[in-house]
Amino acid sequence: MLIRRSAGLLATALLVGLTPPLAGESHAATFDWRLRFTFDFVAAQRINPGRSIKIAVLADGVASGVTGLKGKVEKGKDLVGTPRPKRVSGTLLASIMTGRTPGAPIGGLAPATTILPVRIFADTNEPGGRTWRETAQWGDVMAKGIRYAVDHGADVIAVEAYVTGDGTAQVSAAIAYAQAKRAVIVAPTGVQKPENAAYPASAPGVIGVGTLTSKGRRDGTVTSRSTATLVSAPAFSIPAVGPDNRTWTLGGEPVAVAFTTAAVAMIRSEYPRLTSAQVGQALSASARRPRGKGRYDTELGFGYLNAAGALDEAHKLATRDAPAMTAKSSVPDNARLGGNRPATIRAAPYSPLWIGGFGGLALAGLVALGFATWLALRKRSTTGATDATPQRAGQEAG
Repeated sequence: MLIRRSAGLLATALLVGLTPPLAGESHAATFDWRLRFTFDFVAAQRINPGRSIKIAVLADGVASGVTGLKGKVEKGKDLVGTPRPKRVSGTLLASIMTGRTPGAPIGGLAPATTILPVRIFADTNEPGGRTWRETAQWGDVMAKGIRYAVDHGADVIAVEAYVTGDGTAQVSAAIAYAQAKRAVIVAPTGVQKPENAAYPASAPGVIGVGTLTSKGRRDGTVTSRSTATLVSAPAFSIPAVGPDNRTWTLGGEPVAVAFTTAAVAMIRSEYPRLTSAQVGQALSASARRPRGKGRYDTELGFGYLNAAGALDEAHKLATRDAPAMTAKSSVPDNARLGGNRPATIRAAPYSPLWIGGFGGLALAGLVALGFATWLALRKRSTTGATDATPQRAGQEAG
């Protein structure tokens, strides 16, 4: 979900970091897993913030001249071609991963990385956007985007969409091409169906990411139970600078993808010789489970993303030359696939009370450690929509 508000109140919330009182076991448990996730990420960032890593962002484009992204965004590729694109969600994703939000003490999740923007979809409110979305060959465009990213030196490819039905064969071939070049692809699990699998996450070797609510449970509104999920990450809203240089908040699948992409960037920077499968092995072996270790299920995959633990596991793989984990496809090779066009997402303002209250729950740990991300409890809103309706990652494309 993409939500916009003025920068002033968000910057204040970032600096103050108000923590609401906790009451009852459920609140304590929520605080515990969020705080642990934060500490894991901070510890990993201290080891390696993603030095010399190029992240390709396959979304609706990344705007130029954005505060906090100066010198961090390379010249990209527009595979859509519609005029006057808004480039909202891609800009927010880039800002979260490597940019600086006004009022935040340091940069993004992986502040030493650079961004290669590749525009693979249009917003319905852009000139020509609705027609493009109804007629485009989504799979073909995504496949071209993946290949372009690989050919232009991307180490990690964050895909902010998924496709079903026609075109999945092209996407699978592009994924194989990327993996042969040691590029790691991160994508939302999305809504998976046995007869209508979503790619890239369903392809072997792709880091499929599930979404977590503030209580540490799978967000069933955007992520289905699926063997395509490797690990799960928070999907509640965090602030980022948008294409208009105002502070927005971004929530949902793009946030989970951003956290996981940043963790992968840290691993690739620290251990550049690891394959995509080995990176996946490091993530799965280190994932935290709410009820014990060593379990896998279709709710959370191997568990919560653990960035610091993943670096430790990657070190073991790099030093002992361990065999890579072999991933299996979540659907049979002979499955017949079909799908529908994706829906759009609405943008709506947030309540300042939400910002000052529950938004500070995880922030206290972040600010204390100099971390730039604010983990905020996400409340869905369907009222007060603005004229900005960017594509949300994880909406089906076919």
